[in-house]
Amino acid sequence: MDPRQMAELHRNRARRHYEDGQIKDAVMELEQALASDPRDADAWQMLAEIYGAAGYIEQAASYIQKCLQENYQNIDGWVMLANLYAQLGGPYLDLALQQLDLAMSLDDNNANAHYLRGNILAQKGQSEGAVASLSKALSLAPDHPFAKHDLEALKARA
Repeated sequence: MDPRQMAELHRNRARRHYEDGQIKDAVMELEQALASDPRDADAWQMLAEIYGAAGYIEQAASYIQKCLQENYQNIDGWVMLANLYAQLGGPYLDLALQQLDLAMSLDDNNANAHYLRGNILAQKGQSEGAVASLSKALSLAPDHPFAKHDLEALKARA
């Protein structure tokens, strides 16, 4: 079997394990996928998702970076990396904004990217920019629950 096909097989098994809450088995399958094809961007992204959900932010960031090295046009990957940096906070907020700039240069119509930009700008005390980004997120996805909530909170503070 071709290494890419083998990686896909392990990745599909990993997805099923992850959906069933069998995290260790999912990670094991992803490791096997990457042993078959170290350039499997989807496997790197799934590992980042798992580790990020478990609170291992730095490790998740390194995995999503590997994903993006293999597929730099992965908008969701750039948003995930920005989100991980935003969770680290402090000086990482500026780095998160840079990742969002990259994501939006590829697709300026990603509601999650605009939402996250608004959230980060609000954390940095830049309310005007935050309102603009959150409003853009809502114009792209009117039912975006986080953007709506954050925008209402910002307006209530004003």
